[in-house]
Amino acid sequence: MRASDDELVRRSVLVTGLSLALCGLTLVGIGEWAGGRFENAAPDGGSSGPPAATSYGPGRGAVPPALLPDASAHFPSPPPEYTFHRDIPEVRLQFTVADDQGRVVTNLSANDLRVYEDQSPVPRFSDFQRAEDLPLQIGLVLDTSDSVKRVLAEEKTAATKFLDRVLRQSDSAFVMAFGGDVKVWQAPTQNRQELFQAIDRAKEPGWGTRFYDALYAACDGHLAASDDGKLVHRALVVLSDGDDTQSLRGLRDVIGMAERKEVQIYALVIRTGKGGDRGDLVLQRLADASGGRVYFAQSSAELDGAFAQIERDLRTQYYVSFPPQQPTPGFHSLRVEVRAPQRLEVHARQGYYAAVQ
Repeated sequence: MRASDDELVRRSVLVTGLSLALCGLTLVGIGEWAGGRFENAAPDGGSSGPPAATSYGPGRGAVPPALLPDASAHFPSPPPEYTFHRDIPEVRLQFTVADDQGRVVTNLSANDLRVYEDQSPVPRFSDFQRAEDLPLQIGLVLDTSDSVKRVLAEEKTAATKFLDRVLRQSDSAFVMAFGGDVKVWQAPTQNRQELFQAIDRAKEPGWGTRFYDALYAACDGHLAASDDGKLVHRALVVLSDGDDTQSLRGLRDVIGMAERKEVQIYALVIRTGKGGDRGDLVLQRLADASGGRVYFAQSSAELDGAFAQIERDLRTQYYVSFPPQQPTPGFHSLRVEVRAPQRLEVHARQGYYAAVQ
């Protein structure tokens, strides 16, 4: 009986040992699988989509991919809305034209222009206008993060002068500031004093820099289309160095929203050094894609001149409209050329989104 008890004990020990070994191997396998899953996931829950575009405007060199931010680290924007309706399929494009000295050109006719949609010339325009007194909807977006704190007072002074000079009775503006958070200090209004007071009060809302989130929100929620169907010029004037540390949105999201809402982005930055860093390239990319401009001032004293140029741009715009050449869903590129003996520079958005209704 003792011998059979010993045999039973040995078998029990052997079975228990084998069971424990199998359990251990199973746990190790689960750990390795989970580790692989988390290792391959995008950071911060982001999308694993393609990186941002690496060129920044016609006639310019390519932006090195390493210098522009990787948009895959941010949540993607929702699918684009329509930029034209199925019952009246029209594409509307607004743009400015300047000479090699940066001066606005105001004497062009429809015969001087050629518009390309998806690299194909548009055969005819439904409408052509040169508008000099369109109602303006302006968003003033101030970067109040630590990286620009040393020049914030000068930027506020220049921005106040700009709004005081440019706003007319039919215009409206709002004031937004961003740091680690995004805050609207003044909703859209025609009251200058309320705008001036908002600029003066604006300060850093939280720690960090949510540059992309601020521009996305400014385009999406505060620049509305005209209720009566009349032309309205929508623009953001952004005072920032273009750096971002913690936005949920990305560069492509901002460009897509600006194109959907037909918003031109004008950026100003005081750059005392040689420049050429990633923030400068981001600002250039935003301006080129939306049809705006970027100004790199060497000191705060140069901001007044930049604001004066923005005012001329805002008040002198060309508009063309035409039926879409290929009304298929998705993105369609746009390009404007001017037939002139002298070298002229066109500032127009680089495309539009369409979808089947």
